[in-house]
Amino acid sequence: MTFENPTFILITLVWALCSLPVLIIGVLGIDFSGRLGGETRGPRIPSRWGWFVMEFPAFTVFPLYYLTQSERSNVGDLLIVLWITHYTHRTLIWPWVVQRKSTLFPVITCAAGFGFNILNGLLLGWFLTNIAHYSNDWFFDPRFIAGAALFAFGALLNVTSDYRLARMRNRAGGRYVIPRGGAFNLLSTPNLTGEMIEWIGFALMIWSLPGLAFAMWTIANLVPRALWRHHWYHETFDDYPENRRAIIPGLL
Repeated sequence: MTFENPTFILITLVWALCSLPVLIIGVLGIDFSGRLGGETRGPRIPSRWGWFVMEFPAFTVFPLYYLTQSERSNVGDLLIVLWITHYTHRTLIWPWVVQRKSTLFPVITCAAGFGFNILNGLLLGWFLTNIAHYSNDWFFDPRFIAGAALFAFGALLNVTSDYRLARMRNRAGGRYVIPRGGAFNLLSTPNLTGEMIEWIGFALMIWSLPGLAFAMWTIANLVPRALWRHHWYHETFDDYPENRRAIIPGLL
């Protein structure tokens, strides 16, 4: 791989660094969109459609950008397959199976996510088709192997935890419950931890500044949510297990 085009690097670096104030603001509990339990500003739409609209650019922009270009590689093809697999589930399956019909989704969150996914897809697509030059040897690089292992583990943790939580809520008639079993015995939000691990793994596999930026933005968005949810569980349930952590077992 080569890293050329200083303009692209500068744009992507600025984009990556913008995630840091978002992380700090979220950890401090400042909530502009209702994602951390605060009052949502502006209108709302049905949650399933809000999620679908927000995630649709992630499902389409990066793959279409890549697949319509002539510069492709076996490594790039595999990365796109993994990306499409994840976002097929998150866009076309998860909202309709897991999301509850009665919940509402802030329009401001939908719009912000929609714009984010377009820009993120364009940056990843530009890198993969105009800058990266992968040979098949990259499949055997320790960074790629480690990233693939993290991606697979994170995806499994994310999906199984999401569906375990959904099943428990369904059995409880839609009420919030103390999640139990699996990784929930260690963490309050293993689904969010899994998603962060997944995209850290993807960043290692693609080994690029746009991949790192996406991992940083994922962390910036999910760490505050995980901390807020952990705190909410403790406030809501008097018998919530004290030994659980929010994100990292035994640490955080």
